[in-house]
This record gives sequence, structure tokens and C-alpha cells, in this order.
Amino acid sequence: METADTPANRGGFERHFGFVPDASVTKVYYYADELGIDASYQLSFKCSRETIKRIIEKLSLESVPPERADSLLDPRDDLPWWNPDSIDNRELWLKEEENAYYWQLWYSDRDQMAFYLEYSV
Repeated sequence: METADTPANRGGFERHFGFVPDASVTKVYYYADELGIDASYQLSFKCSRETIKRIIEKLSLESVPPERADSLLDPRDDLPWWNPDSIDNRELWLKEEENAYYWQLWYSDRDQMAFYLEYSV
């Protein structure tokens, strides 16, 4: 959880995005909370815009205004690699099965960092 690019972290990337992260995807962190009835997953990683486009296509995410995130579940922000302001000023894409399951992806070309939250309610 606190070390980037471990096999478990890269495996979490593959599990949620459906493809193995290539060498250009770095600083991969992964957190899974599967206890109880509601699951949540968070990833953070550095990648190119091309990788983001591939994820968006694989998950069928749609671009939405960043303020839309205000009405969604707040990500866990006590992880060393996900701070309270990590997702500020980033593009946001999401998919939702209303009142059931959510996929959210934030990205900025500025630092090429992506943040991903997936959860059930």
C-alpha cells in the first residue's frame, strides 16, 4: 500500500482496467477495501494521455464537470499517496449504475497523474 509499483499494485491496475500496465505506467498504488457489503478500490498512477484514453474506452467512462464529484462518495484521503487535494483541478470521467456501483477517474496533463475510485453502495 505504501510502496509504488509492487506486483500487487500493478495487479490491481490490471484487475480494474482489464490490461497489464506497460513500463510507461509508473508510481502505481492500489488500495482495496472488500470488507462488509460495500467494496471500494483506489488507484493512483502516473501515465500518458493515451493510457487514460484506453482506460476511458475500456470502462466506457464519460466526461463530466469536476464539480459533479461533489455529489459522489468522497475517496479515502488518509493514504500517503492520495491527499485531500489530490483530485483538485483534474479532468473527471465517470460511469455509474445509480445507487449501486460507481467508477471515477481523474487526470491532469500537468503532472500526468491519475486517480481512480471504484465503489459499490
